[in-house]
Amino acid sequence: MSADWIDLYKKKVCTAEEAARAVKSGDRIMNPLCLGQPTNLIMDAIADRKDELTDCEFHACLTLRPYKILQPEYRKSFKITAGFLGTPNLRSCFPESESYGRYVPVSSYSITKQFSYYRRPDVAVFMTTPPDKDGFVNLGPDLFYTRALAEGSQTSKGVIGGARVIIAEENDMYPPAFGYTKLHVSKLTHIVRNSAKLPAPPPPKPTDVHHKIAMNVMSLLRDRDTIQIGIGALPMVVSDLIVKSDLKDIGILTEMLPTGAPQWVEKGICTGKYKKFRPGEINCTFMGPSAELYEFIQKNDFVKFFPSNMTNHPAVLGAETQLVGVNGALEIDLAGQIASLTCGERIFSGHGGQLDFAVGCRMSEFGRMIIATESVGRGEDRKPISRIVKYLKPGGLVNTPAHFVDYIVTENGIAGPLDGMSVAERAMALIRIAHPDFQDELVKAAKDRGIFK
Repeated sequence: MSADWIDLYKKKVCTAEEAARAVKSGDRIMNPLCLGQPTNLIMDAIADRKDELTDCEFHACLTLRPYKILQPEYRKSFKITAGFLGTPNLRSCFPESESYGRYVPVSSYSITKQFSYYRRPDVAVFMTTPPDKDGFVNLGPDLFYTRALAEGSQTSKGVIGGARVIIAEENDMYPPAFGYTKLHVSKLTHIVRNSAKLPAPPPPKPTDVHHKIAMNVMSLLRDRDTIQIGIGALPMVVSDLIVKSDLKDIGILTEMLPTGAPQWVEKGICTGKYKKFRPGEINCTFMGPSAELYEFIQKNDFVKFFPSNMTNHPAVLGAETQLVGVNGALEIDLAGQIASLTCGERIFSGHGGQLDFAVGCRMSEFGRMIIATESVGRGEDRKPISRIVKYLKPGGLVNTPAHFVDYIVTENGIAGPLDGMSVAERAMALIRIAHPDFQDELVKAAKDRGIFK
């Protein structure tokens, strides 16, 4: 690219209010999944036009910031739908009195197709770095579906999709990332300059139960495994145990970059040399807020971000020899069906990438899909409830079918390998790792249902 981009760039720089005026009634507005989301600056400027706009939709995923548009007083102008809840800001829009009617089911690997072919946004607002000397901004550590919002999808019939209005919040404090992260300023319609720190909350505090579960997970890991694991208290403990282990040559091919990655690399545990997809690299599609990871991704060019239709594609995952997925659950029935986004009709998150990796692990030679959860949760009345149940609550959505799960782990032990077990054998294995206070009740339920003779 020649230096002509500078004049083009200057014409697109504007205020948040000027960019907000590009939104029309009936528009569908979208942000990226996580760190690529803009600050309140532009989104609140759009919300401030509530008296001028009608029939707009804000499709949100894992929204980190308290945008005005999420508040009830903006609902006449902006309908809220969501592909993944998971944050307090977004869950507040889905009250207990309401079912999951405004939830949009989608899997991570096919999400770019959904947002290009079928539910194309009219307005995309996302964060970028300032442009480099050639006029390319960096999309940073959030490639989940950001490129699909800006560019659509390349097909045999040409490019399909891409938003009409593409607003970039140029943030000089946004960390650039390696991988498929550069976008030329010519793709943008508006550029709003800002300087804002990214969130970096303190890590969650693990409990003794988390440590017991993590120890059980660790017993299932092997040298040369390629691992998918997210963030949170339990994954953090697993990460710490991996650092202290004698594991060798593990790889990372994941949806979310784990917080332990810097230590795995520093200790020489993570080499990725036996990965089939881009050996020697750490590959992911996004990461959560973490000050340590912000520094890590900028200093190491082997950490590369790609859209989720690459990192989560079951064909890519299934080509790995020892792919291991570690994921959670809210409810598990006696056959081993996993509900990880709902308890009955109450929704807490989304389908996400769990099934992508479950299918990938099933296709992978020596692959293992591990569901790790505490044996007891808390109900709406804060009373203890079993995560392992006689059947999923009415209205609950199954995220991962029983035949795609290899191991289920609680603090009380490991059920599995489940492959080849009858439902009666699975039920017995699961009851053994349920909390002792609920085991008799589960045995009776299995007998009443005819699972046990």
